[in-house]
Parts: sequence; C-alpha cells; structure tokens
Amino acid sequence: KILTSSLYRARPLRRRRPSHAAEMAHAKMRPDFLVQKRIAQDNQYAAAADYASKMAAISQVSGWFEGKQKFDFAESEKRNVEFIKQEMDSCNEELKIRRRTRLRVLYEGEARAYEAELASLGLAIQRQHY
Repeated sequence: KILTSSLYRARPLRRRRPSHAAEMAHAKMRPDFLVQKRIAQDNQYAAAADYASKMAAISQVSGWFEGKQKFDFAESEKRNVEFIKQEMDSCNEELKIRRRTRLRVLYEGEARAYEAELASLGLAIQRQHY
C-alpha cells in the first residue's frame, strides 16, 4: 500500500522520448534529399545574385541620373558664360567695324574740305597714281 498525503502526491509516469540520433535512424530520407537540398540552395543563391545584379544596374543608372541633374546647372551655367563671351566678342568686333567706318567717313570729309579750301585758293593736291 502506498500512503499518500495531501502534501505529497504521486506524479504520473512519463514516457521518455528517444534521443535525436535514434529518431534519425528510424526516419527514412528520400534518396535524392541532399541533391534536392543543394539544388534548392543553388537556386536561392542564383536568385540572390540576379537580384544583386539588378540592384547594381539600377544603382548605376540612378547614380548617373542624379549626377546629371546635379551638374546640369553647372553645365548650363558654363554654356551661358560661353554664349555671353561669344556675344561680347561679336559686339566688340562690330563696334570696331563701326568706328573704322566713322573714322574713314570723317577723314574723307576732312580731305574734301581741305581740297575745297585749296581749290578756292587756286591750289590743288597732286596725287601719284601708280
């Protein structure tokens, strides 16, 4: 007879589980399990490599685009400076042409006035035409 008191109760008996090695020995694996596992792992690596190459291409394109936008202002400013410089050179050249023309007209007018003054005195300028 087992005497039981309210303080000490009997525990139910538990079954012990077999160890992990014992379970593996009893479990049956497919013959190509390791091959299929390796194929799945290789497919996962290939998908990751493909994703990485896509991300690298996107990063390269976006880097180019951001650089283009960033330096686009500098390029347009450079073009504006070049345009202004070219325009100023053209204006200077045109101003020189106009000054030469006005000087030529002034000198010809003075020469005619001098010849007219000499003609009124009965004198003339002798020119040598070769």
